[in-house]
Amino acid sequence: MSDSNAPPTERQIALFRALEDIHDLTQAITVLLVDGDGALVAVSGDEDDVPATLRAVLGGKQLAEAGSVRGLLEDVDLAGAPVNVTVYDVDGTHVLAILFDAQADLVTVQQVGKEGREMLAEILAAPASA
Repeated sequence: MSDSNAPPTERQIALFRALEDIHDLTQAITVLLVDGDGALVAVSGDEDDVPATLRAVLGGKQLAEAGSVRGLLEDVDLAGAPVNVTVYDVDGTHVLAILFDAQADLVTVQQVGKEGREMLAEILAAPASA
């Protein structure tokens, strides 16, 4: 468990900056990065905008068990939620979720999501430093 009063590490800062960039470029509502267990690693936007049904399935282990993003989201009911979502596997252990509305351009969201996934994987693979 980390000390909540400890200053953020370089890795944490890099992850937050990457999510902010993804958020800005996609005009997303919220961008989340979660670990294998579904614990929030970084967020840009308001996590409260993520429907509970979606938040419950986000996690690297759940994605691995489902075998695909389609399988992961198969039973998620977003009816009535004013969001679309695109989900990416990051390094086999993390999940990047981009929630966006009709104002965002789907092609841009997909392109930025793919590039963001690669950038996040590089940050996560780099040796940790304080």
